[in-house]
Amino acid sequence: MSIKMGFQLSSVTPYLDTPENMYKSFLKLANIGYRDIQLQGIPVIIQDGVIKEALAKTGLNCIATQEDYPFGFGENPERGIERAVHCGAKYLCCALIPKDVDSLVKLEQFAIKLSEIAKKVQSAGLVFSFHPVGGDYKNLEGRPIYERLLEMLPINTQLTFCVNSAFNMNVEPLTIFKKYAGRMDLVHFKDDALTAEGGRHLMPLGQGSHNWKPILDECKKANVKYVFAEQERWLKDAFDCAKDSFDYLKNLGL
Repeated sequence: MSIKMGFQLSSVTPYLDTPENMYKSFLKLANIGYRDIQLQGIPVIIQDGVIKEALAKTGLNCIATQEDYPFGFGENPERGIERAVHCGAKYLCCALIPKDVDSLVKLEQFAIKLSEIAKKVQSAGLVFSFHPVGGDYKNLEGRPIYERLLEMLPINTQLTFCVNSAFNMNVEPLTIFKKYAGRMDLVHFKDDALTAEGGRHLMPLGQGSHNWKPILDECKKANVKYVFAEQERWLKDAFDCAKDSFDYLKNLGL
C-alpha cells in the first residue's frame, strides 16, 4: 500500500476562523491538489455540519483530527470525538503531555485519564493516537516521557510522529521509525531553516535544512499510511507555502 499525501490544517489556523474563511481555505487547498487533510484549528463554535459540507463541496477528505490536551479536550473529550465522527475521520490524535507531569507518579495519573479518553475514542469507532511534541521527548528517569506514556496507554494506541519535533529535540528519527513501525500510520513533515539571527523559521518542505527523501524511505519501511505537510509560520503567503510543499512531495513520488 502506497503512502498518501495530506495537509495538516493547523498550518492555516488563522484562515479557519469563520465558516466563510474556512470554505475559502478548503477550496485553495483543493485547487493546489490536496485531497486528504488532518483537521485542527477550526473553532469549536463552527458547527460540525458546516465543516462536513465544506469538505464535501471541495472534495477534501478528513482523515484525522487533532486535539491538544487539556485545552477543552481533557474536560470535554466527547466534543472532540463528536467532531471527528461527524467529519468522517478515522483517527483522533491527542497532543501534549501537561508540563506539570514531571514524575512517574504524575505520568501514571495522566495515563489513567488519557486511557479513559482513548477507550471513548475507540468505542466511537476511531483509532486513538498520541502525538508527542517538544518536551514530550525529554527523559523522565532515563527514558523519553512519551515512550513511558505509550506503554501505559491501551496497546492499540498509535503514535502520530512529527519528524521536526524529533529534530528539534536532537532525537534521531530513525530510532522512532524502527521502534514504532506498524504503529505509526500518520507522520507530519515540517521543515525549518536557520535565520540570520541564529533562530529557526519554518519553511516549505524542501526549502529548509532537512533532506526528506531518506525520511520518506523510512516511512515506507515503517508502513506509514499518510504523510501530512505542516507549516504554521510563514515568510510569504501561507497557501503559496502549502503549494511549495505539495510540489516537493509530488516530486518525491507521493
